[in-house]
Amino acid sequence: MQTKGYKVKKPWFYFIETQGSSDSRKRLYVSYEAAFANGAFKNSEYYKLQSGIRYRFSNKFTAETNFERQHDKLQVGWTFLREANRAPIVGYRDYKDITTLVSGIYNFTSRMNLSVRARHYWSKVQLLSFYNVNDKGNHIKRDFIEGQDQNFNLFNIDAFFTWDFRYGSRIIAGWKNFLGSNHTDGIDGIKYGDYSRNFGRTFSLPHGNELSLRIIYFLDYNQLRRKNQSKL
Repeated sequence: MQTKGYKVKKPWFYFIETQGSSDSRKRLYVSYEAAFANGAFKNSEYYKLQSGIRYRFSNKFTAETNFERQHDKLQVGWTFLREANRAPIVGYRDYKDITTLVSGIYNFTSRMNLSVRARHYWSKVQLLSFYNVNDKGNHIKRDFIEGQDQNFNLFNIDAFFTWDFRYGSRIIAGWKNFLGSNHTDGIDGIKYGDYSRNFGRTFSLPHGNELSLRIIYFLDYNQLRRKNQSKL
């Protein structure tokens, strides 16, 4: 969200990234991405690591897992806080996030399959210092504001059974399990300060469940017209 009349200068930085993968036609497929950045400020390194593995056990069953981690030791940005005069407050923060994804698909036939996907996302933000900005975007240090650190979790499982029972027509039955929206940031970031503890804690919090059924039926107008004409 921008504030009219204000801009923020950010320090210079350099960024290096590499990525690659194996042959996706093979039974085992591996992908990776790694990035590093550093800038003008001391202890301002940024790291990113992503890896993925997909294995085709047979023509019927394929499983995949993906993992991504980011750590920005000195992220600069708006804190979603304002002064009494509505001027935005800028923060320097230590930002971490991790995403883990596990999925699989089983094909009963060429027209019937079951897919399952589980995802956990965790982010932790620790505010290090707070600043106002002048009309040129320069940072002016202000008093520290307590209680602004964030610890955020998302967890969901999605399962879908799909049956293409005729050309252009299908039935999709779904089940979703998810961490309740009132509890995504309800895990104590000090007591549960790392990823594994946050992941384990999500199972003890209230979850929501949702069932759905969707039917798509393709109606061929030309076929119906031919049938009606044959009756005449």
